[in-house]
Amino acid sequence: MSETFEVRIRGQVFKLKSRTSGDYVRELAHYVDETMGQVAQESYTASSERTAIMGALKIADDFLQYQRRTTAQSEEAHKKISGLIAQSDQLLKG
Repeated sequence: MSETFEVRIRGQVFKLKSRTSGDYVRELAHYVDETMGQVAQESYTASSERTAIMGALKIADDFLQYQRRTTAQSEEAHKKISGLIAQSDQLLKG
């Protein structure tokens, strides 16, 4: 069941419906607010729309970099596990 939460991003209040916890929704809003604040500080003349777009691009970049890192780590772990399985098979065949 969805609940409605109020969050504040860049001084504006937004009402959001979510099935997740209020704490999580507030954490998301805080992350967006922080990211947009960083973008706004880096570009003093940015409009609200430009700040939102640049903030979205920064968040997408953070996400894709994280996704690529975890995929690479997962692939590396899979290779190591496969190697260990092969070694243990060799030892068991003895």
